[in-house]
Amino acid sequence: MINDWIDIYKYREFLKNSVSKDLKTRYRGSVFGFLWTFLNPLMMLVVYSILFSIVVRMNVENYPLFLFSTLLSWNFFSGSILGSSSVIVGSANLIKKIYFPHEVLPISIVLGGLVNYIYGLVILIPALCIYGYYPNVYYLYLPLILLVQVILTLAISLIVSSLTVFFRDLEHMLIIIMNALFYLSGVLFPLTAVPEKVRWIFSYNPIAIMMDSYRDVFYYNKMPDMFSISMLGLFSLVLLVVAQRIFAKLKFRFIEEI
Repeated sequence: MINDWIDIYKYREFLKNSVSKDLKTRYRGSVFGFLWTFLNPLMMLVVYSILFSIVVRMNVENYPLFLFSTLLSWNFFSGSILGSSSVIVGSANLIKKIYFPHEVLPISIVLGGLVNYIYGLVILIPALCIYGYYPNVYYLYLPLILLVQVILTLAISLIVSSLTVFFRDLEHMLIIIMNALFYLSGVLFPLTAVPEKVRWIFSYNPIAIMMDSYRDVFYYNKMPDMFSISMLGLFSLVLLVVAQRIFAKLKFRFIEEI
């Protein structure tokens, strides 16, 4: 396992180029190009502000910011998982022509999503400041929360990207799964709004814990639940080890299947 990560590190320039290529080609041919990285979250904020301030009123103060404080991280997670599901199959020609650690492909998807998330903060944080939610000492916990999310997202991406090679229907099933998970992760509402008899579902949902942690920092201006974050971090590390072993076992059959 360690040798696999060392091999990946040796191909760090290849990984860097893969991430750069993904970011450059994402908006290729569009008028605004890379500016869409900033325009997308800005337009999302405007749309949700209109929708939930005028059309549908939620009983939450500054609801658009309440929602937006977790929506960026959700988009990072879901976009990475869905993107990883087809990255091996979609890179069939590259895999057949040259050797490189195939783990680089899902890793590049996750890192590309991370870059987009960081750029999204350029819109989120000023928007929070406009409404009086200023950066505070609890922002120091953001790198830890983000690191846990990256590890968890990478672990799931490795599993999904390898299994989809053999079960192509998984790519389509994931769309349904992610839609359901969106509503089961507390992105749209506070967990306190969930009836107590079913709240345990959210308590054991790692994505819900992650979303709640972001909201604690950005919206509630308080320390996130460090016990939950620590347990989630430990779970994510264990899952990453398992995911890498699954990927390493299956990757030798990729060429036969794609």
